[in-house]
Amino acid sequence: MSFLNSSNKYKTISFTCLVANIAYLILRSIYLVFFIIAKAYALIWIDVASILIYIACLFLIHRKKYYPYALLCGNEFFVFIITTTLMLGFNSGFHFYLIGLCIVSFFTSYFSKGRSTKGSIVWVTLSLAIYLTLFFVTRFNQPLYAIPSWMEMMFFAAHAVIVFSFVAFYLTIFVRYAVFLENRILNESRTDELTQLANRYGLYDYFNQESNKQSKVLALFDIDDFKLINDEFGHATGDYILKKVAELAADIFADHFVCRYGGEEFVAVVDKNNDFEILEKFRVMIEEATFEYEGNQHRITITIGAAAYQKEIALEKWVSLADERMYLGKNSGKNKVVI
Repeated sequence: MSFLNSSNKYKTISFTCLVANIAYLILRSIYLVFFIIAKAYALIWIDVASILIYIACLFLIHRKKYYPYALLCGNEFFVFIITTTLMLGFNSGFHFYLIGLCIVSFFTSYFSKGRSTKGSIVWVTLSLAIYLTLFFVTRFNQPLYAIPSWMEMMFFAAHAVIVFSFVAFYLTIFVRYAVFLENRILNESRTDELTQLANRYGLYDYFNQESNKQSKVLALFDIDDFKLINDEFGHATGDYILKKVAELAADIFADHFVCRYGGEEFVAVVDKNNDFEILEKFRVMIEEATFEYEGNQHRITITIGAAAYQKEIALEKWVSLADERMYLGKNSGKNKVVI
């Protein structure tokens, strides 16, 4: 399930509300049958009203009116819990729903625009007050309707199961959302915004996770005389060229690892058995490419320095070895691969 952007976020909220609302409708319909069996006439009419409310809630969900929907459902639950507990007794277990409402209140506040918990704290406080009030009132007053003991036990057990399932459902949605956010943030922190290649932190992750470094060669390359391009044509042109170089690199190093290391520098990690061939192929590809931006055509070259992995070497040292070879290439004419 996708979450983070506005559209997908509302899809998640809509899905959760729709599933919950359908569950409420089914539950209220089941209650209606048992209230009719128990001849609890006042509860029958209250339950019919609840069913009509949840049918109306489908319209609110369709119109993406999630906050009014949450308020309507919450207040309806409060009324339903109070009346059913007073009329059927505390042992019927309807008070369990107050626990579920506390979970929903925090879920709703998290997905709201303000993300304030003040409303949720008020809701929890109110739920606790109602819970204790119902407990003490029913201790000293008989329920309005005397239901069979089997129905009372069934209600109590069913409500315990429903509320625990209810809590699990909402917490599962919340945890999935939180995990998605963590993965999204981690991925974005490892991605270069301009080129959409991995960035330096992505290189660290690759280095730490790669188990077969002995067979790898790290190549560091940058665009020759890139500063002159920025100075003469502007940084917009420079950014365009960086993106195009990144696209070509992503294509030719599709089966390897490539990242933007910083500025106009890139890193590619390739297999040792064909390192020169693929790096030279890439160098020639860049040399022969024409980069056109705002009516100007640009031809560029790159210089590549590459170093094989040495046992137990740190990533910084590995990059440094490749950097030394790249500058050997820079100082000896540029536009070449030095291994």
